[in-house]
Amino acid sequence: MLELDSRIKVITFDCYGTLVQWHDAVRRAAASILERHLSAHASTDSVASFAARLREIAMEHQQQSPFRDYEAVLDASLNQALRETGHDATAADLETLLATLGRIEPHPDVPEALARLREHYRIAVISNTSDHLIADTITAIGTPIDFVITAQQARAYKPDHALFHHAYAAMGVTKDETIHVAMGQVSDLKVCQELGIRSVWIDREGEPLDPAWQPDAVLKDLSGLPQLLTPS
Repeated sequence: MLELDSRIKVITFDCYGTLVQWHDAVRRAAASILERHLSAHASTDSVASFAARLREIAMEHQQQSPFRDYEAVLDASLNQALRETGHDATAADLETLLATLGRIEPHPDVPEALARLREHYRIAVISNTSDHLIADTITAIGTPIDFVITAQQARAYKPDHALFHHAYAAMGVTKDETIHVAMGQVSDLKVCQELGIRSVWIDREGEPLDPAWQPDAVLKDLSGLPQLLTPS
């Protein structure tokens, strides 16, 4: 059960998937890239499979040493994913991916929920991305974000604890003065469980929840979050 107290100063959010329509954006990019190579319409199943594989490979590359900026991770991941389908990546493919992911629209429930939360708290984003790539997406959300903390700044990707430690230092708060809201299980809920961070899981996809990473609360989107987190 999520317990609020007067210490809470900042609500932190994962961005991609949680706040913005990340999965749709990746599928759009995947469709455009596949159709360029096939010179034909790509089936829904093939697009979904390619998009899922691209996300999976990117997560694997994020955990490799030495640290690489997110654009380099996407480049390497796209090359690998296309090779697995029998195609060679081109500069145009990477341009398509970066352009699509460079500005992702928020889920419809997000702007109002964030605006209501900002009446009581500061709002932060902690994201596995680069400063440049996320900038237009933050603008698209519409509601001002007080802190945007990226993997580029920390030189570490979630679920590395270093990104969260960097975020708290940059914001001037402790973990006990925050609540983390996220859709990702491995990238976010796992870290919250390991570090003792209070968390709210946004289950937009109807996923099974790993019992090892139990959040303090579960919501299907952000519409109910202001009521959950508004001090009484």
